[in-house]
Amino acid sequence: MHPTRPSTTAALVAFMRALSDDGLCSAQGFRDPIAQRLLPLEWAALREVARRGLRRSLPVVRERFALELDAVALRSLALDEPLLAALARGVRQVVILGAGLDTRAHRLEALRAATVFEVDHPSTQAHKRQVTAGLRRCSANLVFVGVDFERDALGQALARAGHRGDEPTVWLWEGVVMYLTLPALRSTLTSVVAASAPDSDLVLHYHEPLERDLEAWAMNQVLSVWREPQVGQRRRETMAALVTEAGLEVVDDSGQADWARRFGAKASAGPIARQSRLLLARQAATLR
Repeated sequence: MHPTRPSTTAALVAFMRALSDDGLCSAQGFRDPIAQRLLPLEWAALREVARRGLRRSLPVVRERFALELDAVALRSLALDEPLLAALARGVRQVVILGAGLDTRAHRLEALRAATVFEVDHPSTQAHKRQVTAGLRRCSANLVFVGVDFERDALGQALARAGHRGDEPTVWLWEGVVMYLTLPALRSTLTSVVAASAPDSDLVLHYHEPLERDLEAWAMNQVLSVWREPQVGQRRRETMAALVTEAGLEVVDDSGQADWARRFGAKASAGPIARQSRLLLARQAATLR
């Protein structure tokens, strides 16, 4: 990614969440009224153009676009589900790895007793801090932790920021793993396990490779132009092995079709939807 600008893919995801909140997706129960507040100026302008254009377009066009938005809206709902379950059982630390323009600390009332640590590249985080200044917060505390996953020691940075490794944590890792090299992925998993007390959960979003798929290839070419190529697409068997090797117990692994059934939407046929998976893993008491 660019060393002095916020991540383009983070802006794209926030843009899609904002349009979904405008009622342009089909996922039942999705809301993210904060997303539009975080958009860089050019993306905010594009949202207005897209919103007006889609509302005047043919129903078949709106339906096709809604399916693409669902790829992100459903993923967000699927990530929120284990987070809310952990908060309900008393977990009070949440670490969002590669937070980008995440809005959970500002939209989830269930975080009212929790401390949220947002970990991200300093250039994206600088924009995030600027646009959220003065914004109402739902979480008890919000702590920003600047980390480059390819270079920095995650555990040390979190400890300096006040994270406690002797208390359970929910780790959300959305939209990051596919951009990481294998050494960076392994190093981060090791840091997560080292800083996880029993009853900690890791919710990890990853992309499977789509071989000989023209749409997926074209999408990655665009990401390469944005200096954010997907260098770490991995099969579900590989991800399960890496997480288990790090010392976590895999609880579940689900995809777009599963989320569509759960949240009353149609499964998109686009490359983002077909690639996206969520792996839920837990730090069992016997592992420490």
